[in-house]
Amino acid sequence: MPLDSDGYFTSVKGTVNTWECDDIGHMNVQFYTARASDAAFFVRAELGLTPSVIRDGKHTMIALEEHYRYQRELLAGDMYTMRTRLIEMREKTLVVLHELWNAASNELAATIVAVSASFDLGTRRLVPWSDETMAKGRALIGSLPEHAEPRSVKRETRLPEISFADTESGNFIESYRGAVGPQHCDDFGHMNTQFYISRYSDGSGHLWQGLGLDRQTLIASRRGSVVLEQRLNFLREVRSGDILIIKSAMTEVAAKTVRIYHFMFNAETGALAATSEVVAILLDLDARRAVAFTDEERARLGAKLCVIGTAART
Repeated sequence: MPLDSDGYFTSVKGTVNTWECDDIGHMNVQFYTARASDAAFFVRAELGLTPSVIRDGKHTMIALEEHYRYQRELLAGDMYTMRTRLIEMREKTLVVLHELWNAASNELAATIVAVSASFDLGTRRLVPWSDETMAKGRALIGSLPEHAEPRSVKRETRLPEISFADTESGNFIESYRGAVGPQHCDDFGHMNTQFYISRYSDGSGHLWQGLGLDRQTLIASRRGSVVLEQRLNFLREVRSGDILIIKSAMTEVAAKTVRIYHFMFNAETGALAATSEVVAILLDLDARRAVAFTDEERARLGAKLCVIGTAART
């Protein structure tokens, strides 16, 4: 696939559908992830891991971490283009940058920095890249631009691997519970990345209600909750038929922002399957700008704070 003058290749093109938009009126976060998942197929192809090669063998690439910065809204009917470049190639992992652009206005809508790994489908373990794949990847390496650098949520860190029992005390909120269906899984036999973030998104109403800002209050004041930046960490595979519970906690509140930690557990085994760190705001639905919490709301939120540390990836 040809590279442009900046060293990127086009990995996705499309249009925002009405059914991809949420109650805020813009494309929901899960569909940014869906586009990044589509782009990953073209990354694999650039590395020689085409669909036919993967089907005939036992080797592919899976997601370990994704860092998102949402920079401008995409609305129903907007055309978009995703541009992709490799940032770093390691023994078993690689770092890829996806930039999602509004194709009509030429404005940057979001950046996604994804850490993926070489994966053996037989043993379900990470394995080193082949020499051929490593050579193909290193030929595509470019730098990470400033507009994709983290602002409030660090890359390549992860939340501590707490137990489900740890969430039974303190200010944790059960924001989601549900089951994984075959329609949520990809051709590698596990839940696709889109459906991790869709569950965090689906649980946001319960989260805000638990924090003392119910949906009726937000609707009456013409406000809605919006994610500015987040990191997803995929820790253990989730398969069709698994049942999931998400426990969420607010760890920081400022004038306009809150920091949220999500912990996704396998409800049968208690194993921690995934985590997410999020910085969110309330958006004025008419002005389309972030608005400050009232003094009363900030005091109410402050009473719901939960203290949880972070752990650097080894």
